Amino acid sequence: MKFNCQYRSVALVLCWMLFPALLTAQYRIKEDSWKETKAKKRGVISVLWYDIEPFIYRTRSGEIIGVEYELMEGFKPFLKKHYGVDLEVNWVDAKSFKNIYPFISRSHYKGLFGLSFYSITDERKREVKFSPPYMPDLNIVVSNNSLPVYKSEHDFVGDLKRMKGYTMEHTTMEKDLLRLKQDYYPELPVYNQVDDYEVLKQIATVQNAFGYVPVSIYVIALQRGIKVKRQQVLATRREGFAAIYSKESDWSEPVNSYFNSVECKLLVNRLIKKYLGEEVANIVLNVSNADSSRGKPGDIELLTKEREIVTQRLIDTALEVQREKTYRNIALAIGAMVILFAGGLYLRFREKKRLHDELKERNKLIAEQKQTIEGINEHLKMKILQAKLNPHFIFNSLNSLQYFIGLNDRKSALLYLTRFASFLRNVLNYGDDLLITAAQEAVLLEQYLWLEQCRFPDRFEYSVHFSGNGVTRSALLPPMMVHSLVEDALYLGILNLDSGETGRLCILFEMAGSQLQVTVSDNGLNRTTAIARQQSKGLDNEMNASAILHKRLTLYNNNTERKIEVVHQEELPAETTFVNEVRLLVPQPRDGGNL
Repeated sequence: MKFNCQYRSVALVLCWMLFPALLTAQYRIKEDSWKETKAKKRGVISVLWYDIEPFIYRTRSGEIIGVEYELMEGFKPFLKKHYGVDLEVNWVDAKSFKNIYPFISRSHYKGLFGLSFYSITDERKREVKFSPPYMPDLNIVVSNNSLPVYKSEHDFVGDLKRMKGYTMEHTTMEKDLLRLKQDYYPELPVYNQVDDYEVLKQIATVQNAFGYVPVSIYVIALQRGIKVKRQQVLATRREGFAAIYSKESDWSEPVNSYFNSVECKLLVNRLIKKYLGEEVANIVLNVSNADSSRGKPGDIELLTKEREIVTQRLIDTALEVQREKTYRNIALAIGAMVILFAGGLYLRFREKKRLHDELKERNKLIAEQKQTIEGINEHLKMKILQAKLNPHFIFNSLNSLQYFIGLNDRKSALLYLTRFASFLRNVLNYGDDLLITAAQEAVLLEQYLWLEQCRFPDRFEYSVHFSGNGVTRSALLPPMMVHSLVEDALYLGILNLDSGETGRLCILFEMAGSQLQVTVSDNGLNRTTAIARQQSKGLDNEMNASAILHKRLTLYNNNTERKIEVVHQEELPAETTFVNEVRLLVPQPRDGGNL
């Protein structure tokens, strides 16, 4: 037993000694000392970093951006201006937040730095060097909405026995939470998450959950729609956020000069406003500064109020659409009342023999008008159904647009807005058409799937194909009819897959004799299972894609002998990778008429 304990002790010591060597082999460190750099008038430093949006992170194209990235890149022109030195910055992705600090604290590299929103603490000062702080550091208590807003620290700690704590390892947030646990309630359960945003998501999901997060991360989470509340008790303020580097480094002179310079302070102020937004930046800075009052009006409630205004605008838009539908229904009701009134006149005139012939003609005319109005009514119903987009899709698309705007990502926001507007424009343009070409329907599908793929990145792939010659592309079908099948495949099938699984959606247009055949295949959850799961959750099936498609088919098929059919493939061949397959069979018009 004693031998095993000694063996484990030796193993731990070896791991401690070999840890920097293992990471050095993984990272490509390029660095020069300040002495060498100043002598040669050129040099290179390496910066270890880990993704924490919006302070330092990669875009979808792989470009590194953020407050800390641009702040460190600003070090290069400062050295050129004040020291005549050309500096190269080598950015090294540490892959994990917990790798950076231990590597730098044990490193002998003089030109190695670390960035990932690091708080300055007395404990860390004994192991690494810090640049002067570039941003205030305030950790606040954030809780699930099920908890009340506590008026005092005494009330909050008195309720700890029914709470759960969430945090991120190796952070000041963890230290704050563990200190709270030690001082007030040692039995408090604490759960670790991979990053700040996962901590907030868990707090929003788990009843009676709470944790510490930086005030800036909290504000950004509110912009993303994470539903949590801030407790105005037990906040912890530290010296600030800063870059870290080795105790053996000789870069202190230029680093301190840069971070204390007017140029740096102006740059930081501009970067915080750029990546957090001017109003949000002012709120964060006002609440975080050591001389600020926690009760000032410039608190987070201002941002919450702004979000309420945005939400109210969306609600007003939805209500306007509903009002238009109500007016349309009133017009139809008035038309029906006119018909009934005319019928009453007909009965009255029939009693007068001298007007018999005139009444007979009027009766015929009324019958024709009734048939015409019924046809118009059927026509309007078909138009309403084919233009009825899922309201959740519109709201979620607007929220995605708001997310890009909140990140100040103008390029993504403009691209998304352009695609979204183009899709809605096409839907409205085809609103008066009972038939469009397969090529036009394919364009609508590709625009819709592109928008959905932006909302659910890396969740699914899609393809739209045509088989045969140009006859297939020019074939006719009712607009947005394939959209209903695709929406079911996406929401019932693919988005119900387990996390990490990639959905595949394939849409094929082809001619089958005198019919246009559209096949929608996916590898998502089995449709029977998905519908049963939806019903078990008590979800309303009347407004889903299948219900709308059924109503449209009923309206079309009631007025034609050549029926549009939807065929569900119950058993697929063993060699296929798809799980669900449904075919839409649309007979083509004769002599350019209706279906």
